[in-house]
Amino acid sequence: MHGLARRVARNTAAQAAGKAAVLAIGAASIAVTTRYLGAAGYGSFALALALVQMLGVLADAGLSAVVVREISREPRRTAVLVGNALTVRLLLGLGVVVLAALLALVLPYSPDVRRAVVIAGVPFLLGLASSSVAAVFQARLQMWRASVADVAGRLAAFVALVVVVAADLGFLAVVATTAVGAAVALAVSLALVRGLAPVGPRADRQAWRELVVAGIPIGVTLAVNEVYFRADTFILSLFRPFSEVGLYTFAYRVYELLALFPAIVMTSIFPLLSRFLSARRDAAERVIDAAADLFVAVGVPIAAGGLVLAPEIARVVAGEDFVDAATPLRLLLCASPPAWISGLLGYALIAAGRQRSVLVLSVAALVLNVALNLALVPSYGHDAAAAVVLGSELFLVTGGWVLVRRHLAIVPRLALLWRALPAAAVMAAVVWWQRDLSLAILVPGGAVIYVAVLAGVGGVDRRMLEELRA
Repeated sequence: MHGLARRVARNTAAQAAGKAAVLAIGAASIAVTTRYLGAAGYGSFALALALVQMLGVLADAGLSAVVVREISREPRRTAVLVGNALTVRLLLGLGVVVLAALLALVLPYSPDVRRAVVIAGVPFLLGLASSSVAAVFQARLQMWRASVADVAGRLAAFVALVVVVAADLGFLAVVATTAVGAAVALAVSLALVRGLAPVGPRADRQAWRELVVAGIPIGVTLAVNEVYFRADTFILSLFRPFSEVGLYTFAYRVYELLALFPAIVMTSIFPLLSRFLSARRDAAERVIDAAADLFVAVGVPIAAGGLVLAPEIARVVAGEDFVDAATPLRLLLCASPPAWISGLLGYALIAAGRQRSVLVLSVAALVLNVALNLALVPSYGHDAAAAVVLGSELFLVTGGWVLVRRHLAIVPRLALLWRALPAAAVMAAVVWWQRDLSLAILVPGGAVIYVAVLAGVGGVDRRMLEELRA
């Protein structure tokens, strides 16, 4: 157990370092792209990528989660499962690219957006191949390899972006830089998977059938979730100016970048939950509790700090044209803690084979989300879209808690919440008082205040930290 614990800790630490680099590169990319394209151009850029990403979940069909789960249980089947999943996903991916291009023709978008959708199909297909290889890294608790590939790809894309902007090559060239990064990430992934497992396309119809049957419930759930995450952007693009789409997608991009943190944790613990929930329920409960407390400890001060600093964050990161993104940014940062915890609960249910319960909850959240967006966005714009995200995430975390309690007999306690809230409130009050200082002082200073107050009220629990290491 302790050897496994050390592997998980190293796995998580390596991912943390990689994701920190990705976060920094992502922030720099946002700064360059928003300033070069402006609000309307950035809205077009983000919309083209979002259309491909939303439809792209159809190409995964739940296969990634199924492959990780199965090869965690039976490592000897790695080559067969990964190879056949890769083939199925690439075939589905080609269909998705065609579908996205046709949909872009039907929707009332400009020619540039339609061309951008086609260009975005290239990094999408390359990304499918990379994520298929990453399943091996995840199951073997070797995610440092995936982190290296991810950072290399992001850095390559950023360098290409800087070159494009310096040469003033225009909107479509900016979109094409994403393909550069995806190609580099795939090349590095293929180099690093050598020695772990033979990876290459395979065509075994029996394996295809096994993977697709197991993946359909997860795939439908992921499709519902992806529509849930992207529907607001498309509804906004149909009823409001593209400049407003740009403001909202900037705020949402910050929200997504922060979600890299819980992704690190959940990627590491999913193989463990797949094992523990079938044989060691007490260990699974400890893992869920520790992860939930960690998400509370990090997410609550982000939400509190965002309420105070959102206008300055928007100005510093994206420029003066994006200051009006402050309100949606505040709301989305407040949505982060419940989103992280609902994701954790969903992973636990999937690891236990309760995909259908997750699907039912996801469909209910999607219906609520789309209905509220259609009712509110035409009149109230991006502020309403962000408010709907917050309400939907609260709905999801409540439903996830009920399902985990009912089906897994586990009750996530969220014990740290009642200590994190007052610590974050004190931090936010001090930051508000000194809000005229620069972000370079306010952000680290606020973090120090929060940790000090949290420790003072007994919120820094050594046993929790030991559990996370274990």
